[in-house]
Amino acid sequence: GVGKTTLAKKVLHDPKIEYDFFARAFIYVSQQFERTEVFLNILGSIGQLTEEAKNMPEEKLAEHVREQLKTRMYLIVMDDVWKIEDWDKLKVAFPNNKKRSRVLITTRNTSVAIYANPAVEPYHLDFLTFDASRELLRRKVFGENKCPEEVEQYEVHMVKKCDGLPLA
Repeated sequence: GVGKTTLAKKVLHDPKIEYDFFARAFIYVSQQFERTEVFLNILGSIGQLTEEAKNMPEEKLAEHVREQLKTRMYLIVMDDVWKIEDWDKLKVAFPNNKKRSRVLITTRNTSVAIYANPAVEPYHLDFLTFDASRELLRRKVFGENKCPEEVEQYEVHMVKKCDGLPLA
């Protein structure tokens, strides 16, 4: 609810990113993920999903994804990775191909982020302050940081109810 997925999607769809990374994928992992489905979704996102791939055993499919990514500069967003073990099951498909490729992970668990890349401190999203929440609401609803007086009491009520969560 603090905006991890929204921020990751904004990064993925940024025009500079789209120009630099021809192979891009947004993959929702979640708590109960199917490794095969994740790999098939990656292939589908980069335009390499075939009938043959759909029928591959899981380990062969992981190798196939790796082969498809090996020659590309890719950005793969793995959204909502829950456990270190989940990351271990998925990371085998991502080659370090020396082409500045990246895998961006969103997670609610700091331990997963640290494990995935111990060299970089994870980026934490914080709750919005009351004033920041109010400004966000105003800009989304009215297109500017102004609110008509006749609805201001409702604005305050909504901002308090959201309690710092931008998506609430």
